[in-house]
Amino acid sequence: MTAYDKINSIAKANNGIVTSSMVRDQGIPSWYLSEMVKKGRIERVARGIYCDASGDYDEYYFFQTTNSRCIYSFQSALYLHGMTDRVPYQKEVTVYKGYNSSHISDGTVFHFVKKEIYSMGIVEKPTVFGNAVRVYDKERTICDLIAGRKNVDVEIFSHAMKAYASDPDRDYKKLRVYAGVMKIEKKVDDILEVI
Repeated sequence: MTAYDKINSIAKANNGIVTSSMVRDQGIPSWYLSEMVKKGRIERVARGIYCDASGDYDEYYFFQTTNSRCIYSFQSALYLHGMTDRVPYQKEVTVYKGYNSSHISDGTVFHFVKKEIYSMGIVEKPTVFGNAVRVYDKERTICDLIAGRKNVDVEIFSHAMKAYASDPDRDYKKLRVYAGVMKIEKKVDDILEVI
């Protein structure tokens, strides 16, 4: 099997997407990717990310592949969890305080949190194209929305709370634990009483 065939099989196994690191992990020099781009066999969609003809342009996956410390949150998390009827027009991510986001200028909305709570509630969720991205779980997302309520659209907030309340997989115990860590128990209790 040639290096080109190996790269094609990597792409086939990953929804038509191949990254430089995937190729290097297989012991294939990354210059093969450049050669395949020149020959028109794959397309470079972002730094270190390539797509063959069968691949979809998965913005959420590509963004997180090149910005691994960014965790999808707020409206982006609602969208990935199917808790909103709106497709976000901007990606919303959370990073820890001190993270330098100045290299990202595509309109992404950043939320900064203490390192102690940054990793709380991270799960993997597939995008609409089937690629796994890291996102906060439903309970963390609800806590974030409640904590930052003044910056969240009223309709989106209301719809998200109703969607969570009617979700058979909701975990009120986990929600209370997160609320305690984030010091917003009273706010969470007040919202849960209303819905």
